[in-house]
Amino acid sequence: MGPLKTEESSKASPPLGPAWGADRPTPRRRWWLWLLIIAALGYGGWRWRSTSASRQAQSVGAASGARSANLSVPVVVAKAQRGDLPVYFNGLGSVAAINTVTVRTRVDGQLVKIAFREGQFVRQGDLLAQIDPRPFQVQLEQAEGQLAKDQAQLHDAQVNYERFSTLHKEGVISKQQADTQQAQVGQLEGAIKADQGQIDNAKLLLTYCRITAPINGRIGLRLIDPGNIVHVNDPNGLLI
Repeated sequence: MGPLKTEESSKASPPLGPAWGADRPTPRRRWWLWLLIIAALGYGGWRWRSTSASRQAQSVGAASGARSANLSVPVVVAKAQRGDLPVYFNGLGSVAAINTVTVRTRVDGQLVKIAFREGQFVRQGDLLAQIDPRPFQVQLEQAEGQLAKDQAQLHDAQVNYERFSTLHKEGVISKQQADTQQAQVGQLEGAIKADQGQIDNAKLLLTYCRITAPINGRIGLRLIDPGNIVHVNDPNGLLI
């Protein structure tokens, strides 16, 4: 009976090794499984971080909106006025003016007065310098005296011409004498016009003794001091 049991038991229980080996996963299948697990964990972590960041941004925005809604801006009433804004920019560079004028004298004479400061802003027509006007005042008086003399001579010549015309009509004097007197009247009238021109010229020179600003602008460096004799052909001028 002993040997028969051994054979039956051997037939009833087949070897287990080959059957288990067929059901186990191979190493190649295992790394695909681990790869899927790692990818799933990474995607889940990324989704969790993005969701938490968006929630935090929404909470910060809501808090700032609530704070800005609580702030009140005061409204005041003020009178509008024109002026310079206190905005300054410091930097290195050079400035070029739109218009630059070298002020020169138009008459020769002694500079007796400077009426500006370096860097001062002046407007057109403001007095800048004064030249001694006395020589030109003398010229004006001389021209006025010559005009008065020529006017007296013209009056005498006109009276004589009227007298000569009457005598010529009566036949006392010749026509030549009347014509000569008429020519003298014309000469004196021309002399009076010349005298008037001399007077206007002297007045113009007196005006040139007052040197004024030709445009609105800022004074540069003073190129000459009072007491100097200035000339029309000075190359540097008085100021810029």
